[in-house]
Amino acid sequence: MGKVVVGLSGGVDSSVAAAALHAQGYDVIGLTLWLMKGKGQCCSEGMVDAAFICEQLGVPHHIVDSRELFQKEIIDYLVSGYEAGITPLPCSQCNKAVKFGPMLHYARETLETDTIATGHYARIRLSPENNRYQLLRAVDKNKDQSYFLYDLTQDVLGGTLFPLGEQTKAETRRIAQEFGLKTADKPDSQDLCLIEAHGTMRSFLDKYIAVSEGDIVDLDGKVLGKHSGIHHYTIGQRKGIGIAAAEPLYVVKLDPVMNRVIVGNRESAVSAACL
Repeated sequence: MGKVVVGLSGGVDSSVAAAALHAQGYDVIGLTLWLMKGKGQCCSEGMVDAAFICEQLGVPHHIVDSRELFQKEIIDYLVSGYEAGITPLPCSQCNKAVKFGPMLHYARETLETDTIATGHYARIRLSPENNRYQLLRAVDKNKDQSYFLYDLTQDVLGGTLFPLGEQTKAETRRIAQEFGLKTADKPDSQDLCLIEAHGTMRSFLDKYIAVSEGDIVDLDGKVLGKHSGIHHYTIGQRKGIGIAAAEPLYVVKLDPVMNRVIVGNRESAVSAACL
């Protein structure tokens, strides 16, 4: 079946992906990216379970220190985005710049294989019409992760396997039990690993961005209240604004220059085009 490098986070999904490919006859090599210290599957804690799974399957396990790359491509990217009043999409950026591209490069340059696999819920199909790889939603629509993989290149898609794309999460749990995997009953991770490591996104951002009090204003510029930093808000947000009004208020705009949060009614928050 050939050699395949499986990205292992220490969670049940990647564990089953590795076990399933191993059972199919693939020469599996586990690869874990060390992204940051702390709790969570993208942190040092996840490496322990990933190593145990490789030992359980009897396959080699490689660990790559990607903390510097993660700091540059994700943490710095997030912080600068929130400081500018925008809400970045870190998971998509991480998949492209930190995980899949570097994993495939490591597989080719160090492990002499052109194939990687992960436990993501998505599918890949080679179109007979234009001979291009298509990224498809997973069978399990509740667990589908194709949205966070939209930016992967043709080169990466061509070298990637998604063993879980054709099954549900319930089936993954069942298969993990059948294989007797240590991670079979491990709770699902948060979609954003930074929340796992820091508790909340607010706690993470407050570690890097100084609190700067400013005004919350309506569309006419009338001051309605105060905020403790525009990085605590995102456009379209309704809950947690902290302003009592006759009708629900939504964040319409963030003004980093004037340090203001602009709010309005639902109608003013709706846009007919991408911002």
